[in-house]
Amino acid sequence: MSEPTVIEAVDLCKHFDGGLVKAVDGLSMTVARGEMLGVTGPSGCGKSTLLHMIAALTPPTSGQLRVEGVEIGGLRDLAAYRRDHIGLVFQLHNLLPHLTACENVEVAMFGTRLSRRQRHERARRLLAAVDLGAFADRPPTRLSGGERQRVALARALANEPAILLADEPTGSLDARAVDRTMELIARLRGERPELTVVLVTHDPRVAQACDRLIHMADGRIANLGSEARI
Repeated sequence: MSEPTVIEAVDLCKHFDGGLVKAVDGLSMTVARGEMLGVTGPSGCGKSTLLHMIAALTPPTSGQLRVEGVEIGGLRDLAAYRRDHIGLVFQLHNLLPHLTACENVEVAMFGTRLSRRQRHERARRLLAAVDLGAFADRPPTRLSGGERQRVALARALANEPAILLADEPTGSLDARAVDRTMELIARLRGERPELTVVLVTHDPRVAQACDRLIHMADGRIANLGSEARI
């Protein structure tokens, strides 16, 4: 029995400058629950824009985008949607330099019903899960690039999202840190098989870890694959 669809895009478009720039142009796709989908393609082909629309960071120009059966364009509280359903990991981790690793993870839980103590305890558990428990009180300036990205991963998982979106999460890491990051994602997927992951990447090693790949060009899907190949 196939898994239910979690993300569905139908003729999705995102245009800028009055339609002169077509970042995403008539894209249709589905992503199943528990799937790890890799999105590849040249720079400027619309990969990041697609992730930003799924995360409700930018609205579509036209078309339909449903997440867990809900049309994103009809949502009133987009911040609550992102907080409760989406985990985001960017290439440049986007950590707050004046906060500790633990505090950076806690930030994602603001606005939830968790108490301050519960947020703190959960942040420490998540950092331990990405093997950074001993570094919880260090600021990002005292962490390596790979360690910062693992803090970002812990932060993305803070509210147990249904969907993890990662935009070139290993693009600034060395080979060893790439392998470590992908090992952690694999382990987390094993612990939460219902977690759906959409990951933008140029790295063949990362792509090979995905269940399926799509290749984008000129704002559209140029190749809709069933296997993780580049």
